[in-house]
This record gives sequence, structure tokens and C-alpha cells, in this order.
Amino acid sequence: MKIERINIGQLIKEKVADKGLSQAEFARKIGMARQNVAKLVFDKPSIDSNLLCTVSEVLGCNLFDYYKSNSLDDGTELKATITIELGKEKKDKTVTFVFGDNNIEILNK
Repeated sequence: MKIERINIGQLIKEKVADKGLSQAEFARKIGMARQNVAKLVFDKPSIDSNLLCTVSEVLGCNLFDYYKSNSLDDGTELKATITIELGKEKKDKTVTFVFGDNNIEILNK
């Protein structure tokens, strides 16, 4: 399995800009001093998974998805993934549909 290397800090910086958040506002939301955001998040090609969870929650997107393989275990090219969160709390029930070449895989969590 091949996992694509990404610069997660740069990606986060772009997502923060897309959301229209200032560096100070983003820092406050993730519980970090504004002056540390560039050094500990934006300028890092990789970050701690706990911090990545927090950043994902603040930005409203699953940044772990960027680390997924471009192909499934059987070599099928991955085309799209859709995750649906059900219940009062988003974490109550999750159904994920993975679309590949002529197949759909349904994952229940």
C-alpha cells in the first residue's frame, strides 16, 4: 500500500485561510498561543495526532483523510469517500461509503 506524503501544516494553513479565520482566532480555538501557531502547526510537515484531531474538529473536516491510500487493499483505485454521521451527537453512529472502480464498500462504525 502506498500512502502519499503531504505537508499537513501547509494544508492546515490553507484551510484556515479558506475558513476566513485569523491566526489569533484559530490559535484560540485550538487552545494555543497565537505566536506558537506558525511554529507548531503551519510550518510543520507533520503534527501530533491529538493536535490533528483538535484542528480537524475546529475546521470541520477530517484531516486524517489526506493520509489515506489512493488504492484499496485489492489494488482498486479509490475514487471517493462519503461519511455520514447519525444521531444527536456526531459520534453516535458513522456510516462510510467508499466508491472505487465499479464497487461500493460500506463501513459501519
